Amino acid sequence: MKWGVIWALGVSCSVNADVTGKVVKILDGDTIEVLSGEQATRIRLNGIDAPEKDQPYGQRSRQYLTSLIGGKQVVAVGNKKDRYGRLLATINLNNQDVNGIQVYAGMAWAYRYQGRLTVERYGEYEQNAKSAKRGLWSQRDPIEPMKWRKYKGH
Repeated sequence: MKWGVIWALGVSCSVNADVTGKVVKILDGDTIEVLSGEQATRIRLNGIDAPEKDQPYGQRSRQYLTSLIGGKQVVAVGNKKDRYGRLLATINLNNQDVNGIQVYAGMAWAYRYQGRLTVERYGEYEQNAKSAKRGLWSQRDPIEPMKWRKYKGH
């Protein structure tokens, strides 16, 4: 029984961890690293899915996110980790939702899980970007990152 409790605690995806700190690394359009004191935290922007680095608009998405938050103090609000151990969080810069800005600018898709939006308002932002042909929506047939990863074997 003791091992069952330890195992259950070890795989828990819930954490109690809002992080305030400086953005020290931007890995791609939806993954960053924030330094808070001496602690670096890898963060996956919740509710969005940016193009992969080797995908069309992948580098532009990363560059855009860098222009928004690179080297700046942010607040990451989240309480769960993904399967890679990254904190799933909404990034706030001066009370602005950076995740939503990425979608509105056409630098990421609104993330869907089992066909449903994980953050409803991001669906509206995506539709707005699509209608205006902003960012990745200026391409003829942009491929969703999930499909790209399957195709490329990521």
